[in-house]
Amino acid sequence: MTVAQSAKPSSSNIAVTLKRLIDLLEEDETDEYGILQPSQSAFKLAMRFVVEAYEAMGDSFPRASASTDEKGGIRLTWSKLEPECEVRLVCPADAEQQAYLYHELGDTYAVEQNVTTSILVQWLEWLNQA
Repeated sequence: MTVAQSAKPSSSNIAVTLKRLIDLLEEDETDEYGILQPSQSAFKLAMRFVVEAYEAMGDSFPRASASTDEKGGIRLTWSKLEPECEVRLVCPADAEQQAYLYHELGDTYAVEQNVTTSILVQWLEWLNQA
């Protein structure tokens, strides 16, 4: 086994994405702008979407950045520079609210309501092919 092979699992796109999600739990609870830690429902929903999308996509699963909003919701963002495009999954802090997905390519953008794993996978594959 080479060094590159042994280092790969910890730097895979799914490992990086999961670490970024888990890191949100280690933030301070709040700051002057609002809540920093995600709500439990937002965290569980984001984890479910990420794990299920990875199970469907395997190694083609792209790496995401993770952040919280001022209410404790989670935003997962997958982006590409060339062409400039983005897919953003928003998992609200309130378990009663639905997650939604935003996608953008140049000046064209849209929002998908009632997100499922298959819809997320479809847009992540779109991002990979863009």
